[in-house]
Amino acid sequence: MLTAWFVSQVVLSVAMTAPEAGAANAWAEAAFGTASTQAANLHPPFSFVFGDQPSSAFLPTWNVERSAAVSNNGSSVSTIMWRDPATGLECRCEITRLDSIPAIEWVLYFKNTGSADSPIIQNIQALDAGLALTRDKGARVHHANGSECRLDDFAPLVNSLGPNAQDPQGAWVGENNPFRMQSKGGRSSCGALPFFNVEMDGRGVVGAIGWTGDWVADFYRTDAEVRMRAGMRQTHFKLLPGEEVRSPRMMLLFYEGDKLRGHNLLRQFILAHHTPTVDGQPAQAPICNATWGGNLASEHIAHAKWWHDQGLPLEYLWVDAGWFGADEAKVGANVFNSQWGRFVGDWYANPGYFPEGLNPVGETLNGLGLKFLLWLEPERVFRYTQWTKEHPEFLLGPLGDNFLFNLGNPDARTMLTDYLSSLITEAKLGCYRQDFNMDPRPFWDAADAPDRVGISEIKHITGMYAMWDALRERHPGLLIDNCSSGGRRIDLETISRSIPLWRSDVQCWPNFGVTAMQGQTQGLGLWVPLSTGCCDREDTYAFRSALGPGAIINMYEFEKDINNHFSVPWLRARMEELNAVRPYFLGDFYPLLSFSLSDDTWACWQLDRPDLGEGMLLALRRPASPFTSMKPCLQGLDTEATYELRDADSGEALRMPGRELIERGIQLEITEQPGSRLYTYKRVTN
Repeated sequence: MLTAWFVSQVVLSVAMTAPEAGAANAWAEAAFGTASTQAANLHPPFSFVFGDQPSSAFLPTWNVERSAAVSNNGSSVSTIMWRDPATGLECRCEITRLDSIPAIEWVLYFKNTGSADSPIIQNIQALDAGLALTRDKGARVHHANGSECRLDDFAPLVNSLGPNAQDPQGAWVGENNPFRMQSKGGRSSCGALPFFNVEMDGRGVVGAIGWTGDWVADFYRTDAEVRMRAGMRQTHFKLLPGEEVRSPRMMLLFYEGDKLRGHNLLRQFILAHHTPTVDGQPAQAPICNATWGGNLASEHIAHAKWWHDQGLPLEYLWVDAGWFGADEAKVGANVFNSQWGRFVGDWYANPGYFPEGLNPVGETLNGLGLKFLLWLEPERVFRYTQWTKEHPEFLLGPLGDNFLFNLGNPDARTMLTDYLSSLITEAKLGCYRQDFNMDPRPFWDAADAPDRVGISEIKHITGMYAMWDALRERHPGLLIDNCSSGGRRIDLETISRSIPLWRSDVQCWPNFGVTAMQGQTQGLGLWVPLSTGCCDREDTYAFRSALGPGAIINMYEFEKDINNHFSVPWLRARMEELNAVRPYFLGDFYPLLSFSLSDDTWACWQLDRPDLGEGMLLALRRPASPFTSMKPCLQGLDTEATYELRDADSGEALRMPGRELIERGIQLEITEQPGSRLYTYKRVTN
């Protein structure tokens, strides 16, 4: 059940400035025109090649229809449709404008309304546009690593687009121009996170790519602009009569000031317009206890009763892989000593662990006021499993020992949707956790004919969206956890339907380095407000390193004895602390130290809720840091107000003027190595 603070405060008021609104409106009108703009004068922010001709050459000659904008929930949606009178190809652009945030979104749809195969459509760039900037001004592209089970998952990065220097002939030299970022293997946040922030001369534009397959983005300078191009990695296909496909979703958000202003507007934009709902309310990142699935149902039930009997505020019991198929049931099973990966495709409860199926677990959890989270991996199907025998027509491959369940096949998608829906009902699931532990690109490439390159990917990805949307419609109380080998499918489309609860597989290994967890929080938090960190040990420094809008708690080792518990007083104190600060993670995020993964330094950040006049400050002294103190300067406070800060450990409070906190900072001492300090604060005078 959503707590009241989340329901009432998930959508925050955003103080969009007049220059930001003006910049967004001016760009949108230049890109999409107005109701009176003639077709020949439109300059759409996308491009493609059709029949060996660039779209800029023929779109001005096609028939154009424009729909009136329809307002809904603080946004307005309109469409522009271009139609080729010769072939019947339609290119439809669906445009979303926001009332209170300076952002524009659009998606392209291509449909063959003719009676014959279309000519080849290729090199579709869903974004192909410029930002005005004279050549003497500097520009930088801020971006981030994706997730690859590395210590630097989601680490922030920056690339300069110059200018640097001119040679004697006047040419600009020494620039990273163009700069390219791209995904790997067919999973959207593997290799690179599909978000960017183009910072230019005291202003900037944040961009997001909504596509859960492969994408590529390029940035380069001209004498008058920063050019941006983004789209799928490969498109070269004909469309069959009546066939329709879509492009990645594109979003641009305009801001004035420093880059953190852009990041915080993005966070508010996502919370307001790209957060999934549960029972009609914005979804909350949950507090979960994660357990290995290869345990007796009676032990899972006993474990849930332990949480309930201690009066601890747990929300979900998480049952991960290992619960299914005919693997040997044994005491002490874990991810490393079982063969769970050989049974993806045998989606029935292992009778050695769950002799009565999953229903008794779900029934008991619901009766205790807990929700049931269950792991599945339906897109990967292992050789010789049940689905390879019963539904070979629904599979692509094999490549090695694995098949890809073809979500681009409507019959396959219907079967899988119905199966998952039945499982959700039978097991009384509160959260469906979808994992995906292989790269789909080789399957798509092998399935595509030379004149249909990109079609298998498009149909699979749009099929996955359709399946998730159908599950959410059938089960309005369902939360979806989006995992893909840990955080490799985070993009604007997936976060609209799900929350990434397992950001990286770095934390699969016992006693993982919590510095990596801190790096994930700081790196991903700039772009995505809802995700959860993980704590696997009874250690306050480790727990605070995982603080967020929710949390995953593992009892010592994720894969081992689920009845080996943390001490109740420590766990209660930490969970109360977490619940006290969760609302602040819906606010503005300010890293107060430069990003580093070195163990000889500190990490420090602030979460601020300007609408509440409250926030939090977290400082983490890492294990090899020789420094016992620092004095961070806070941000976003009211300079004319006084703030009361309270130490979470001692309970001591002090009052300081907002101006002093911003200009001179607050002195922090941490003698433990490693150690932490957590403060909450609130405005007490105006």
